[in-house]
Formats: sequence, structure tokens, C-alpha cells
Amino acid sequence: MNHEGEVGKLRKRIEVLEHVCAEAYQFAGALGAPECVLDNLSAAAEGRDLPHESFLPVTADDCDEVAQLRTALARVREVVGSVGA
Repeated sequence: MNHEGEVGKLRKRIEVLEHVCAEAYQFAGALGAPECVLDNLSAAAEGRDLPHESFLPVTADDCDEVAQLRTALARVREVVGSVGA
């Protein structure tokens, strides 16, 4: 493959990866992911330098939506447990 063909292939690959990062940004936002996760995904989707060296470690409980669901589940268990007592 010639130089132009390789460059074109690499450009297409970058475009695909930036698109995947944009989709991951939307997904992470829906989960209420930590700001550093959103920052890095946004930068990657736009081809900018990453503002954070890494966003790891991150756990499910670091995501607002998961934490809120766990809190709601604990409340339900509390209510259900008090009804049977």
C-alpha cells in the first residue's frame, strides 16, 4: 500500500474511534459518570489532548445514576422490611 493509502486508512480509523468516543460520552453522561470520564471522552471525540492522564479507577458507585438506584433500593428494602415486622 502506498503512503497516501496508509494515511487515508489511518484517518478513517481515527474518525471511527472519535465517533465511538462520542457515543461513549453520551452513554457515560446518561449514567452520571464522573466529570473526569466525561472530560476525557469529550476531548478524545473531538481530537483534542486529554485533560486527565486517566480517569481510572472508577466504579459503578462513582456514577450518579447507579448511586441513586442503590439508595432507592435501600429505601425499598427498609420499607419492605418494616412492613413484615
